[in-house]
Amino acid sequence: MVRRFLLQCIKLSLPVLGLFALVAWIDPYQLYHTGGPIPRALKEKNLYHSGRTMPFSNMLWKLVELRREPSPNILLGDSRLSYFDLDSLEHLTGDRYYNLGVPGGNYVTMDHLFHYADSLATLRNVVVQVSFRGMHASQTFDIYAEPATILAQPWSYVYNRRVIEAAGLNLYSLIFPDAIAYDVPGEDQWRTVLDAEKAAAQDWVMDTTVYQKLAHMAERCRAEGARLVFVEYPTHPDLQRIMHDADLDAARKGYLDRLRTMAPVIDLDQPGLFPTDRSFWRDPLHLTVDAQRALIARIWAEAG
Repeated sequence: MVRRFLLQCIKLSLPVLGLFALVAWIDPYQLYHTGGPIPRALKEKNLYHSGRTMPFSNMLWKLVELRREPSPNILLGDSRLSYFDLDSLEHLTGDRYYNLGVPGGNYVTMDHLFHYADSLATLRNVVVQVSFRGMHASQTFDIYAEPATILAQPWSYVYNRRVIEAAGLNLYSLIFPDAIAYDVPGEDQWRTVLDAEKAAAQDWVMDTTVYQKLAHMAERCRAEGARLVFVEYPTHPDLQRIMHDADLDAARKGYLDRLRTMAPVIDLDQPGLFPTDRSFWRDPLHLTVDAQRALIARIWAEAG
């Protein structure tokens, strides 16, 4: 009787065990291995499949990859760094950077990622894509915790619902590549971004704890002899006008002055610095890949 019961339990568990084995074999974030049936290039492409999944996917991928190959040179930021041309940067500076820009990233994310990178290597160059708009008190969500927990508890990887979904996407995109649509801004994306930014600007409350996080970064960089630079990324004039109309110019100046007490600041979010032509922009926050390349020489020329 007991034997029959155990056999029945084993039979019932086989589909679940099979699913877990499939997830481990596909390994969408390369936690267990760098092989499997899915090419690395396709796995990386699928990190940007949807805005809904981008934060988790990019975060876990980068945590795993950086642990495998720690880097003393890092970029920290949000989705505006997602398509940063690291090859062009290496050609200009001679240094290879690791891009820790994560879609949905905020100062909470950057604080976690700085400590993570610092725990893996002795840092030498740290470039932080700061953001005045990111100082809003609503920007305190944490997209680091779940991926970090998986990294600390690797057995949970195969039954995490996001990982299972990513494994399915990888397999489906391999078999039916033409059936997958990747994240492309919709026709209403421009207006959606501006409406969200206008609502935040009209209800402006600053999270001053951000300064403590950045000050700690600065102190740690000084202790290690690392160069730290803060870069305020450009936004489209449509968004700049929203911040101006909300009477936030003085608050923004105070924010930049505070940052300058910690590290050099390169402010690229100024009227007239970048073309207003929308062909240079994916939306009011994001430059195109080609336009973003123009930032590389500008940032590192000013950084010295």
